[in-house]
Amino acid sequence: MHPTQTAYGTWNGGRFMHFGEAVDEDRFTQLFQRAYEKGIRTFMTADVYGSGKADTALGKALAGIPRDSYCLVGLLGNDFYNGKRDGSKGFPRFTDPKLRGPDGYTDFLEDAAAKSLERCNTDHFDLVLLHNPDHFGFSSEAVWDSLRTLKQNKTTEMLGIAPGPANGFALDIIQCYEKFGDDIDWAMIILNALEPWPARLSLAAAEKHKVNLIARVVDHGGLFHGDVKPGHRFAPGDHRAFRAKGWVEHGNEKIDAMRPIMERHGLSPLHFACHWTLGNPGIQCVVPTLIQEAGEDARPIEDKVDELASLAPDNPLSPDEIAEVAKIGDNTGCMPLKGGTRQYQGEPQADQWPASPDLEDVAKRWNIEPDRDLYCADDPRDKREKAMPAPGGRGVPQASDARLYVQLQVFTDTFPEDTKKVIEAVKQSGLITVVYANVADPRSLGILILSEDPDTFVTTARDLFNSDAFETLTLQPEFTMFGRTYGFGREPNLQYYLTERPIDHALNPDWPWAVWYPLRRKGTFYRLPKAEQTEILKEHGMIGFQYGGAGYAGDIRLTSFGIDKEDNEFILGILGPRLDWLSKLVEDMRPTVQTSEHMDKLGPFFVGKVIHSQNAS
Repeated sequence: MHPTQTAYGTWNGGRFMHFGEAVDEDRFTQLFQRAYEKGIRTFMTADVYGSGKADTALGKALAGIPRDSYCLVGLLGNDFYNGKRDGSKGFPRFTDPKLRGPDGYTDFLEDAAAKSLERCNTDHFDLVLLHNPDHFGFSSEAVWDSLRTLKQNKTTEMLGIAPGPANGFALDIIQCYEKFGDDIDWAMIILNALEPWPARLSLAAAEKHKVNLIARVVDHGGLFHGDVKPGHRFAPGDHRAFRAKGWVEHGNEKIDAMRPIMERHGLSPLHFACHWTLGNPGIQCVVPTLIQEAGEDARPIEDKVDELASLAPDNPLSPDEIAEVAKIGDNTGCMPLKGGTRQYQGEPQADQWPASPDLEDVAKRWNIEPDRDLYCADDPRDKREKAMPAPGGRGVPQASDARLYVQLQVFTDTFPEDTKKVIEAVKQSGLITVVYANVADPRSLGILILSEDPDTFVTTARDLFNSDAFETLTLQPEFTMFGRTYGFGREPNLQYYLTERPIDHALNPDWPWAVWYPLRRKGTFYRLPKAEQTEILKEHGMIGFQYGGAGYAGDIRLTSFGIDKEDNEFILGILGPRLDWLSKLVEDMRPTVQTSEHMDKLGPFFVGKVIHSQNAS
């Protein structure tokens, strides 16, 4: 039996998922029976909920009801038998290499399915969904070979996939449809009128591969039930309490904007949400979360069961209305997405991993631009440098993981013969290097090295400074500076600014003079509102822009947070044809708000003139 238009899950009622108040055991059982009596004919359970207790509760509630009168959906994937729970991350996926290799997948799934069915008091599922898969689950032939075994041995009639628990996985699920579409009868995704993104990006792929879709979280955290209003207080531990501040208020504002369409068709908010979701391509079943909210004025969860069960089979919403609601509810970019993403660069975890070349190919095939269509500007995982869309960039924000590291080392006790040896050693190193004569010390040289690889400074550059040419020289550590390039967000060509522009400036033969210095702002600057910080920096930046536009000076700006021994935050190199122009630039910057009010430390200054420069060889 296929899933029907509406479904009821064991996560309702707060006993196994922390939404609202947890109803007692008897009431929990009665809710399932009420759902069946009112006409709901699809029931869903995940074996991991309560480590099997949700299965048992479902089996008890449906005991005595003819098995062929309802569709049973089982979600399998977490190994709570052999794995150890990792706090809020839950139990590991059965595909975790620490638990087993691919040769153990079939045995696990057959055993887990048998135990779940026993608890559910039945002999088969209608549909088994791979629950919260990791990257192996989406792409591994071994995983899907094992799932096919469940179908072959009559454990289930149908197979599918249910990504989660959080939102995302857009490229992963499309890749899964492409690779295993012949095996996938159903998929369960997050989609609702306040959360059309990113699921709608994958609907066309599901339709192409003839995958039917179940939509969960149709109620959007309870907002479409009508009893979560602005100012609502969630109990400690309620999953919704961890959502972004203001989500209830913002969501209710959007619902109010949708209300004329609801009223036009005489729909309750929940019926409206269900019909909107079912109006999207491929959506055949909706399974909202039914919650018993806290408080005397909260609607009884029984009313919500009745309301869901009474959903009309015919959808009154027109395609234009579906589109209008999608525009009102548009949530593009509102949250970091899980699954394969460019915005995560760490080691693969159970629910997030870097976008692989295969996923990049998926994006190209489906005209998805990850840094536009799957992008969250506030994603704390994304450590790439970012900037506004480039001209002709089709609105895609620029992002780059490439950076240039720059180090200045200054040595004294350098005599003419030593200088010749140093320059020869620099030539032999093959490094991108500038050698300066120090204006303040007639026996001092500054050595500037630029490289995209920080390992350079503990290998090749270290070998250079420990070579015979430097043996008699004395390092002046007070002038040592080290930083990396960064983006300020408005670069027309981010990649050039990060990796090429600093080299062009440092090696510019028309700019022989250089002033290098570190700086650190006061902590109070970072407590200012972002808009005020921007205005302060704009004043400072306009001076540099004017000097640069006139050809008087160029700069190399580096950040040094956490990599400078003196805890400086930035390194600035100003370069130009005349030293007096560079001095004047520093003078003009002194009265700015940033320098005069928010600077904690400035200098020491190294002033030098180029006596040798070279690109990499």
